[in-house]
Amino acid sequence: MPPRLLITGSRTWVDRAVVRDALRAWWDTTGRNPEAVLVSGACPKDADRICEEIWKHNGLTVERHPAQWKKPDGTVDKRAGFNRNAAMVDTGPDHLIAFIMDGSNGATHTLNYAKKKGIPVTVHEATTTPGA
Repeated sequence: MPPRLLITGSRTWVDRAVVRDALRAWWDTTGRNPEAVLVSGACPKDADRICEEIWKHNGLTVERHPAQWKKPDGTVDKRAGFNRNAAMVDTGPDHLIAFIMDGSNGATHTLNYAKKKGIPVTVHEATTTPGA
């Protein structure tokens, strides 16, 4: 089975260089395995989008797990993001990289659940408030 990297990140994460360097560092640990898979929450903006763009640019496979925000009855499922995050961790990735801005609840939830499941993690944190 190819190595699988789960990423999680804040919707406000914009530091492309940190993402690029983190993905490269992990990929190097796989021996630059061309079958390595990026597991993503498929958010159209933020760290997810940046990770997917970089991964695809290098010809690698992305496994997308978009949250199902709308229930069959048309109402909004406010827990959809958390449910999706847990489901991604439950796929059994080899590693998780988190890009957390200002303590993001969703990314932090994914990180903590991965730790609880014994998945090795790498964390990149930033704040938008100077000196915070």
